[in-house]
Amino acid sequence: MMIAFISIIYFVPNYFTNTPPKNPIIKSIDLNYAIDISNPREVVGFSDNVFVGRVVKQVGTRNRDYPETQFEVEVLYNIKGEVNGTIKVNQVGGYEGDYLFLMEGDKLIEEGQTYLFATRYLAEEKWHTLIPVGGDIPINSDVEKKELIEKYTKAYKEEIPFKVD
Repeated sequence: MMIAFISIIYFVPNYFTNTPPKNPIIKSIDLNYAIDISNPREVVGFSDNVFVGRVVKQVGTRNRDYPETQFEVEVLYNIKGEVNGTIKVNQVGGYEGDYLFLMEGDKLIEEGQTYLFATRYLAEEKWHTLIPVGGDIPINSDVEKKELIEKYTKAYKEEIPFKVD
């Protein structure tokens, strides 16, 4: 029994800590999208909220079909919707043991980084889930921020609403 316990601790340490592995094995989560995630008008039309925010810190993880990671995000500017203050943002993807699962290669958002976010609100969890790839665009300067706000404000005015057939 003790050998089995020692083996588990030795071979799967990341199951017992919140420390991500130094060199994770990356696994891609592939999906068929209901929208064109590269088209801002469709991304905005599918979203409940589009805003600029800064990632404060990671606040949780969960595994349903795939790992999901939750972050505290400070809302800086609304484009669509009326979120404000600090909210919880959920991203499909995250660490599971030695693996890092990423939705279509969409990197996990990073603490301290500012992004343009496009999200859908999940009331039962009280969080905002990111639209993969097109819903978490890093902002690295004030010029980029201004350009993205203008681009997505225009996309909101011309949004293509999502319709279920």
